Amino acid sequence: MSNKMDASADQCDNCFTSLQGDFCHQCGQEKKSYIRNVSGVVTEFFGEFSNWDTRVWRTLVPLWFRPGYLSRRYVDGHRVPYVPPLRLYLFTSIITFLIFAKLVPEPTMNGATAGGAAAQPVQNAGQGQNVLSQVIDEINHDLQLKQQSTPVNSKADFLSDEAQQAFEAKVEAIVANPKLAINKFFSLAPQMMLLLLPLFALILKLMYLRSNRYYMEHLIVALHSHSFILQFSVLYLALQTLSQHISWPWLITPLQWLATAVLYWIPLYLLLCQKFYYRQSWGKTLLKFWLTSSIYNVLFVAAVLGLIVLSILWS
Repeated sequence: MSNKMDASADQCDNCFTSLQGDFCHQCGQEKKSYIRNVSGVVTEFFGEFSNWDTRVWRTLVPLWFRPGYLSRRYVDGHRVPYVPPLRLYLFTSIITFLIFAKLVPEPTMNGATAGGAAAQPVQNAGQGQNVLSQVIDEINHDLQLKQQSTPVNSKADFLSDEAQQAFEAKVEAIVANPKLAINKFFSLAPQMMLLLLPLFALILKLMYLRSNRYYMEHLIVALHSHSFILQFSVLYLALQTLSQHISWPWLITPLQWLATAVLYWIPLYLLLCQKFYYRQSWGKTLLKFWLTSSIYNVLFVAAVLGLIVLSILWS
């Protein structure tokens, strides 16, 4: 009886292949029983949680302060100690845009105030999320000006009567409750970023075409880079918001300095990432970084403008 149990212990429970370790080399199943008491389940849960926590910090620290390191390690085959790039990006994206949506200020509904606010330039990158609310304020301001002027026929020739009524109802609903369009914007923003990711990787592929790297290697860089950008954008926005709401004057200046350092670290990090990952000369790296940034910024601005229009139409 014991010989039979020993033989079973040395075999895979799924395909009955003789085992040479904890995992079957034929089908990959682990030699592990999931039928056990509650205390064993609780112990395993906390063990897995501790392991996940360790992997997170092993991933975040080099992601923040060692440009290109994680991408090189992943491509070289060192994957177990770190959170997978796609999982890291998806988790970062969800949390980031939830925070952005919460921190967006409510648009003003007074025409004069809205016009003044919309006329002010965006002073820093952390205020980019105010663009949509400014657009809605401009719509409200223009509608109020039209109501005060001589009435004109506002029907568009290319719209049917039903489409015109639906369009006017949509505009009135947005003006009455601009938060609808803002919420729609931030619900669509993660999808927009997810579409931009492969485009950024494609740009890198074209820039480093002679490096004989696979497209997936550039995609790993894109995932890590975008995870870093989103995380530090949240940090910058948090520092700016905190400096505007605290009542301790002695702390405001250090927070603003730190926010400025975070803002400057983002492009510097991306430059160093390209330098250390692709390992080319500084001249080639600077030229390719400038070209990559220019092309991607054009795509990003076009995507944001398109997303603003869709947010207004679909809200």
